[in-house]
Amino acid sequence: MTKLISALLAAVFALTSVSALACGDKAKDEKQMSTPAKPKV
Repeated sequence: MTKLISALLAAVFALTSVSALACGDKAKDEKQMSTPAKPKV
């Protein structure tokens, strides 16, 4: 039972981290498109 719960938690964590990374990349691309003159710090 504990293994099942930990596996579910791991899967949810992986999904959230992947979606967070995707959202972060999208936001970064939009920011670069809106302000191309500013160098990335």
